[in-house]
Amino acid sequence: MFWSKTVDPNPLGVPLGDLLQMLKPTTIKAHIEGNVLIAKHEHYTTRVEVVPPDRRESPNGPIKAVVRIRTNLPEPLLKVIDKPEMTVAVNAFAALGAMTYDAGKIFVGSRLTIYEAENAWRTLQLPMVLFTIITGAEAHLGGLRRSFSGEPHRGGSSSWAERDFEYAEKQLSKICVCTSGGLGLTAEFGLRRGEISAAQGDHATALFELMADQPHPELGGGLFCLLQLPHRIEEEGRLQQLCVHLNKLEMEAKDLAPHFGAWCEGRMGNNLAYASYLMNPLHEVNGVALNTAYWAISRAHWAFSELAAHGIHA
Repeated sequence: MFWSKTVDPNPLGVPLGDLLQMLKPTTIKAHIEGNVLIAKHEHYTTRVEVVPPDRRESPNGPIKAVVRIRTNLPEPLLKVIDKPEMTVAVNAFAALGAMTYDAGKIFVGSRLTIYEAENAWRTLQLPMVLFTIITGAEAHLGGLRRSFSGEPHRGGSSSWAERDFEYAEKQLSKICVCTSGGLGLTAEFGLRRGEISAAQGDHATALFELMADQPHPELGGGLFCLLQLPHRIEEEGRLQQLCVHLNKLEMEAKDLAPHFGAWCEGRMGNNLAYASYLMNPLHEVNGVALNTAYWAISRAHWAFSELAAHGIHA
């Protein structure tokens, strides 16, 4: 493979060149400038930037690099969604990124923190970043369009089957309360020492669900992943502010679980939730659903600490 001497296809050891090659058969026009892959869709642009971590050492081992993915929004939409709080409702349509407000700008953002000891680029991380680029802002834009125009939602069956959930349950049951059945899985885990399940009267437990029977309105069949925190935020404006704040923090170059989804309002009544959607082609990525569950557990503990720092407790 011939590369220009002025272009490094592996900034900080992250093979952006792999992404470039995989995007060539698509309609997305991509190229690399320095440590950034720029992918031009028809109506907007996605930037994949490789940056050093804020702090290399972490409890999970040395961090090699952080990949930030930012997709700008078409100008007509920016005129409609011009306030931070408005991003929260739109994030109900999130797939692999969050509509994020930061420094006066609104964009769809995702992040991947890569550790030195990891060897998951080709098997897991590359497909996740690739489909994040391909999806761009379409999940949000399509979900909005279909919901407000009356255009039919996309249907279609999911590639995930009962055996996928049975496998995930077998693994997750080793560390938390977990059940599966049909096209779904539910896991509950404690956020404070000694707390296991709300059924036992515990208050600080998070709920994580995988659902293959809820097609995305724009992307069709796949796997809906939903993490719900137990905190009740009675003031709606405050709940929205916290969602905006957490989505902004998720983009930081820190020791954090992969950010392929969005913080939004939950389904338990005035609670915080993190939603993501894996489209059917990602079913071919071995263990992606189980990894999403592990990321959810890590994310829930992180958010629990962040909320406590703001005086918000379960």
